[in-house]
Amino acid sequence: MIDAAAAVARFEQSTGSFLQLLDGVSEREWQLRPAGEPWSLAETVEHVVLANRSIHATLQRLLAAPLSAGAPRYDDCAISSDMFATAAPPPPGAGEPKGRFTTREQGLAALTEVRDGLIAWARDTRADLRAHGLPHPVFGVFDGVQWILFAAAHTDNHLPQLRGLRAHPELADR
Repeated sequence: MIDAAAAVARFEQSTGSFLQLLDGVSEREWQLRPAGEPWSLAETVEHVVLANRSIHATLQRLLAAPLSAGAPRYDDCAISSDMFATAAPPPPGAGEPKGRFTTREQGLAALTEVRDGLIAWARDTRADLRAHGLPHPVFGVFDGVQWILFAAAHTDNHLPQLRGLRAHPELADR
């Protein structure tokens, strides 16, 4: 079973990889949505920021939701980017980008802010995060450690999307 410190480290690694893929992106690349792609880099970042804000808000409510001793647990090992391949679609409008970050600087600042806030909350919380849980609308109940693992898994799920956008021919004239 993964502990809270390891989950936080996993989230830091995931977000670090995400930020690294955005290094050197021009403002043009930031905004451009290539033909056939569902989102631009800006929209992908916005979606991840919105998801992580939602996860952080869930974590802040978590301590008021103790799990019963025999409550079924989600398998930590199943919380990875692979879980999204067969998952039901998210609720309509959940994490839908709306163009909130018009510049790369705004998007990266928001991503860094939500990352830092989630990590600070997890490190400052002295409660047993395994003893508290809240439901995810698609995957079921996660305990606190699992919510942090989920933030990492969701971020990882969008890494191939960022790589694909960065390599897209319409963005190749850097």
